[in-house]
Amino acid sequence: MIALSLSLAACLGWGLADFLGGLESRRLPTITVLMFSNLFGLALIGTIVGLRGASLPPPAAIRWAVAAGVAAIAAMFLLYKGLSRGKMAIVAPISATGVILPVVAGIACGESLAGFQSLGILAALAGSILAARGAKSGCSVSGGEAGVVFAAGSAVAAGIFFILMDRASEADPYWASLLMRTSFGVFLLPILLAGRPSFRVGRVHLPGLIALGAVDCLASVAFAVATTVGLLSIVAVFSSLYPVVTVLLSMLILRERPGRVQMIGVALALAGVGMASV
Repeated sequence: MIALSLSLAACLGWGLADFLGGLESRRLPTITVLMFSNLFGLALIGTIVGLRGASLPPPAAIRWAVAAGVAAIAAMFLLYKGLSRGKMAIVAPISATGVILPVVAGIACGESLAGFQSLGILAALAGSILAARGAKSGCSVSGGEAGVVFAAGSAVAAGIFFILMDRASEADPYWASLLMRTSFGVFLLPILLAGRPSFRVGRVHLPGLIALGAVDCLASVAFAVATTVGLLSIVAVFSSLYPVVTVLLSMLILRERPGRVQMIGVALALAGVGMASV
């Protein structure tokens, strides 16, 4: 239950972060949003690690965390691009289909699941796929197709990120989160220098960027800790249900209306969570 609770906490955090990131990317350059949100998140996780006082993990864990940071850049950049160009209720579910990669990796590494856990995972995966299919069918030509392409690329990068963070977190999930976010910032720097986006951010944007950095950071920590107490194939599936949160927020706040198939997919994904928690 601890792993499931942490996974759902990561799901809620990433869902809210994607909603906030999509909103800010419509008003600011995507690179600018990534830079400021990462700085705020880095400050938070740095404070947590400093208060814990634990020593650095072994070199192998550091390498996995650095690689996870690269995957995180790709996943978030592509996702925020997609969210800024298409409907959140369309882009978010597609980005979650990358969870298939860590599920396959976990099973390939010998993870075994109980009967209800297997059914719950299958229901959650089927729900994500249905939501993505419903999103594609409801996608408009003006900007929607670009949003789907960016979402598909983000899905692959996110799946790789899940696998890498699982390995990096074996020694210390908190250090893994800090090193991943530091790597994120280091590899983001050349992109910033090449693109030279505007760093001028008004006061009206700061609350959203601070909240984005904080919730994204805490969600990553929750996922990292969950992988140390639960199976990757389970943790990754339920952490990746964050599109449900993004879709609901887009419906409540932006008045977006997803299609019937997509809503069936969301309901099936939630049913999968219930089945796995029994």
